Amino acid sequence: MDDKYAFVQKFLHWLVALLVLAQVLLGAGLAYDTPHDDALAARLFEAHDGLGATILVLVLLRLALRLILGVPLLPRGTPRWVDWLSRLNHRLLYAVLIVQPLVGWFNNGANGFPWSIYGLYTIPAPIAKDEALAKLLGQVHEAGGGLLVALVALHLLGVAYHLIIRRDGVARRMA
Repeated sequence: MDDKYAFVQKFLHWLVALLVLAQVLLGAGLAYDTPHDDALAARLFEAHDGLGATILVLVLLRLALRLILGVPLLPRGTPRWVDWLSRLNHRLLYAVLIVQPLVGWFNNGANGFPWSIYGLYTIPAPIAKDEALAKLLGQVHEAGGGLLVALVALHLLGVAYHLIIRRDGVARRMA
C-alpha cells in the first residue's frame, strides 16, 4: 500500500464526513424542537432517514474498500499506544456508523413508521409499533449520536496530534 489512501477512499471519507455533519445537525435539531407543521416535520424526518440510509451504504462501501485496498501504515516510530487508539477509534466509528441507522430504522418501526428514504421509497418496519420500545430506542439512538460526536472529536484530536505534535505526515494521507 502506498503511503496515502486511494482516491476513492479519500472521496468517500470526505463525503461521509459531510453527510455525518449534516445528519448530526439535523438529528440534533429534530431532537431539540420538532416543527409544529406536520408536513415540514415529515420532510425533515424523511431527510434524516434518507441521510442515515445513505451513510449506512457508503460506510459499508468504505469498509469493503478498506478490506480490499488496505490502509497506509503509520510511520515508523509511532508509539504503540497511538496505533492502538487509532485502530480502536476507527473500529468504533465504523461500528457506530453502521449500528446507528439500524437503531433508527427499528425506532421508526417501534413508533409505527416505515423507514422513508427521502420520501421516494420506504423500507418496511422490522418490528411492530411499541411505545415503550420506541422510547428506549429513541434514547439509544440519541446516545449513539452523542457517542458519534465524541468519536469524531477524538478522531480530530488524533489529526491535530499528528499535525502539530508529531508532524509525521499522517494527516496528509487523507488530503
